[in-house]
Amino acid sequence: MKATILRPLIISTVLALVATQRSPAADLRNHVTRFERELEEFGYVSQPGTKTTSDLNQMYCMGVLFSAMGPNPESPTLMTGLPQVPGQAPNSNPPATWRLRQDEALVLIGRTPPPMAYFSFDLTMLRGLLPTGPLLWVSIGDPLNNMTVRTTGSTPYDQPFALVITGHRRTQAEVNKMLAAVGLGGAINNVTIPPAMFRLGLDASSDEFLLGKRMAVPEPGFEQARDDYLTAPPLQVFRVRPKSNSADENQPVYAPDPLPVPQLRVSGTGTSELELNPMLQLLRQRIVDKYPGFSAYDVPIEWACQESYPGLQENLVIDPPVLGVGAASYDARYLNSPNFGLPDGSFIVAYGLNHVATGKASYTSVTVCADPEAVVNLVAKHHRHLQGSARDFIVDQQNADKFYAWSFSRAGSSGPQGLHVTTLAATDTCFCQRYGLSRPVDMSTVQLFFRVYAEPATKTRPALSELLLDRLLFFIPK
Repeated sequence: MKATILRPLIISTVLALVATQRSPAADLRNHVTRFERELEEFGYVSQPGTKTTSDLNQMYCMGVLFSAMGPNPESPTLMTGLPQVPGQAPNSNPPATWRLRQDEALVLIGRTPPPMAYFSFDLTMLRGLLPTGPLLWVSIGDPLNNMTVRTTGSTPYDQPFALVITGHRRTQAEVNKMLAAVGLGGAINNVTIPPAMFRLGLDASSDEFLLGKRMAVPEPGFEQARDDYLTAPPLQVFRVRPKSNSADENQPVYAPDPLPVPQLRVSGTGTSELELNPMLQLLRQRIVDKYPGFSAYDVPIEWACQESYPGLQENLVIDPPVLGVGAASYDARYLNSPNFGLPDGSFIVAYGLNHVATGKASYTSVTVCADPEAVVNLVAKHHRHLQGSARDFIVDQQNADKFYAWSFSRAGSSGPQGLHVTTLAATDTCFCQRYGLSRPVDMSTVQLFFRVYAEPATKTRPALSELLLDRLLFFIPK
């Protein structure tokens, strides 16, 4: 009798132990295999997609891009592509961009990244040719980020999840049922391509889309895990559509059933950083006073680019030095300086509030780019690098750690020194030589970009009116 009672308990315990010891790779294979069976049962067909990690600096030097467009190496981008459907109009920028029939979907099954300050899956629409430009490159609604993603676990990190991208209501509903059947029902993340704003289809007049994945600032101890994720992404991409009895795959099987334009998350909390402005002015004066042998000039900082939906309606293209919409994420605010000459012997100091320290952002960075048209990245510093750097000037102030001050120098030993100084390459440096290439880059002209991502309270971009804007000083010998 005891054996009869204990046997089911022993079996269930062993099965539970096996489940806990199953590898993430095995979990992914299991979900993918079961999903492929569900596709067949629902009368769908699929094609496998691709995943590639991009280095925009290198792609510019290779001639693949007409401009690097101000890349951010602190947030590597993983691009997800789809194969073409036989007979469709060729994609303009394979494998990065893809077209989607109105009743098709992109489905991604995998695991989320390891713990980090910010990650997101960003769906964009791109019109134009990457090698020649100009580009109209706009975000499609809010990204799926580490504060909004649904997973099978209690954490957003290193957990199974699914992403469904479509503009068709019936397709979305049926794919959701398939994913629920394979155990991902609570981890489905739907992203809409609204037909009211974009042209779904497979002919030459239809829009092309790009799905990118940003990953910024891994938590301490997870740097290698982030690198491993980029090297071998634990993601499986599918192009799925209802099975057709026609030889023409360009024609939809389902009648139009458009999904509505999703609401955007609302930015702003009513709490601002502006009370700290007096200390910002003090910080500026202390920086100027520290270098009496140099003349100091304020470089204006501006709103870098228009938001995507207004930019789409106004056809604001990227054609550097014009930034247009700039593929700007709805999760971020972007500021920049104008292009200006930074000769050898001079230096600049970027300073302001560390917006993560004030609670207005989950991730921030300062990047220095060169060449008004190439806009390649020379260096980037994120909020963890910047933390504590303002103490070089205002250590006697109570809120010193809410500020930063970082120098980027071509002044050698006569300029700023210390832990919070980055030496920039000289103006005669061949930038592309690092890749074994020689495409010219004007290293004497620079531009700074400031990124402020995802306020934790709202899970989206902070309100610009609530930020004390970053600042920039330019120093040249007297």
